[in-house]
Amino acid sequence: MPLPLAPNERLTGTPEQRRSLCAHLSTLRTGPAACHRHPHLSFTALADLLASPPRYFDPDVLAAGLAITRERLRDSGLTSLLPSGRAWIGTASADPAAFGGFHYPGQGYLHWQMAAVITRLGPLGAVAPACPQLAALDLIRAYAHDSLHYGSYRQYQWHDAAAAPVRVRYGINFRRPDGTTYSRPDPPGSTTTRNLGIIMEGATDREAQAITRRTADLTGITPPPGHPARAAFHDATGQLATASGPIAVGAPPVSLPAFLARMDAYHRTVTAPYTAFLSEINPRDPAALHDAILAAIITGSLASLNTALNQIHGPAAFTRLFHANPCTTTRAAV
Repeated sequence: MPLPLAPNERLTGTPEQRRSLCAHLSTLRTGPAACHRHPHLSFTALADLLASPPRYFDPDVLAAGLAITRERLRDSGLTSLLPSGRAWIGTASADPAAFGGFHYPGQGYLHWQMAAVITRLGPLGAVAPACPQLAALDLIRAYAHDSLHYGSYRQYQWHDAAAAPVRVRYGINFRRPDGTTYSRPDPPGSTTTRNLGIIMEGATDREAQAITRRTADLTGITPPPGHPARAAFHDATGQLATASGPIAVGAPPVSLPAFLARMDAYHRTVTAPYTAFLSEINPRDPAALHDAILAAIITGSLASLNTALNQIHGPAAFTRLFHANPCTTTRAAV
């Protein structure tokens, strides 16, 4: 069986090192499914879910969202989405208090296994979600997000000393075989970012949220009343900062406060800093900078992004902005 590789993954090194990489990745990607990491959850592959009568998600919303995902990501240079047989959807839990959705712990894309774990939004101990339309929107956001991770440029290298593979390139981010990263973490309390990992995650989710927002607009879904459904809608569609107000964390079931706290933390540490970064680096056209970043993440080519940055900030802007990570803007003391 040939080694499954994502569209923009590359194996580097000598022929012997590439053979070692192939063997290692083949073992990971043909072994137990990624969902085995969550023994309390019951999973269905997205391929099977789409082929069966709808139960958890509104089928019209899901169909519209998948079509928009294919179209929009194709326009960004990604022609292959995460295979539906490698996207595992957690639909129920043995824990009656478990609350699923985009911010469920341990959810997301696993690049070594080339698979994704996604949970349906809402109480996983319930028979079905209270709002199949909202559950479908959350699924579209997660699937588009993980498809972008799946399609991002990656470069793997065999590390002879450790006898293990290392990922030395991911999109616009770089890492030496010894684990040293190109950009350091941002200073504590920063309201913006120069960390390439945060920038890539922010760009990925910004695009996924735009896809979800377009899906909601096309299918006529408006913010539902009540909390937490309204916060979940605004989070999935990229409108959490302006529309929802503070995220209350005291409602049942037991796991919901933790879920909402993770939603808030993700917004504060990824979404908001990335939005601030775009406005700082290209105040005249933040959307154009986002598009250039997204294209570079997918293709691995920095040429257009470098040109855009150099036009605004002078020669070698990428290195000056990110290698030293000179991010100093901090939140005012409360």
